[in-house]
Amino acid sequence: MKIVFAGTPSFSVFHLNLLLKSRNEVAAVLTQPDRRSGRGNELRPSPVKILAEKENISTFQPQTLKNNNEIIRVLNKINPDLILVVAYGLIVPKKVLILPKLGCINVHASLLPKWRGAAPIERTILEGDSEGGITFMKMDEGLDTGPIMKMIPCSLDKEENSETLEIKYQDLSRTELIKFLESLSKGEVDEIKQDSSLATYAEKITTQETEILWDQHEAEYIQRKVRALFPKYGAFTFLGRKRIKILRAEEDINSYQLSPGEILISSERSIHVGCKKNTSLMIQQLQLEGKLPTKGEDFLRGNKNKILRLKKFSSSALENK
Repeated sequence: MKIVFAGTPSFSVFHLNLLLKSRNEVAAVLTQPDRRSGRGNELRPSPVKILAEKENISTFQPQTLKNNNEIIRVLNKINPDLILVVAYGLIVPKKVLILPKLGCINVHASLLPKWRGAAPIERTILEGDSEGGITFMKMDEGLDTGPIMKMIPCSLDKEENSETLEIKYQDLSRTELIKFLESLSKGEVDEIKQDSSLATYAEKITTQETEILWDQHEAEYIQRKVRALFPKYGAFTFLGRKRIKILRAEEDINSYQLSPGEILISSERSIHVGCKKNTSLMIQQLQLEGKLPTKGEDFLRGNKNKILRLKKFSSSALENK
């Protein structure tokens, strides 16, 4: 098949690579415009653009597809059999949806209709789901509302984070995507309408949401937040005025009965923090702003006096002066 691929982050790159290794033709790539990031705030291309240019694939980076006659003209000229969309990040309007012979197929990182929207992997972990998976869906004008063409479920491990779950989903696509596309090209795939009454929504992760509020959540929830936000965002707190990302943590089976945010250094030289309802969390890995990630015991070596002086993590930089 002649395919136009639309995607932006590393999760998309994995799927583009699957297409490139198959017998399908990748005729063009759509990806988001270069964004400023990093300490130098320099313009940086998306991971998909980097791969597409390396493979000499025609690459287009429109700010929007809506009312974009130039992109419509380009796509009409290519005349693709299919547009495959994986974490593209832009709304695909009707004029694009109806253009390919086989429509636009989305690889969505949840078992639809659960977790429609922008952050399905993070929400799956944050809400404590025991099962996840990917859905191959025919796109319509709604937000992940199109008919389901194939779902591939998988179980979640107790220590699953967003990085490991993304890899697990990639493995599902490695096994199933190319076989699915072959069946689709032969007209052998049925469409199943979603039950919208069962829908839940994976809202975009906000900066405010990544802060740990020790007095508002129990240790179990905070531990899920740490896993859900690793490594892309990082759940953060403050030690005095210094921002710290908590990268790995484990709920204490036997709580230390600490007040929210209160820090205890145990005899085993581990860091324990109080949470809501007398629960507590052991910090296994953390990262002080401007520094590299470090294990909890290594962090203690350079910061023990400060911890003993301040005695707690805070949920605001102004709480501890």
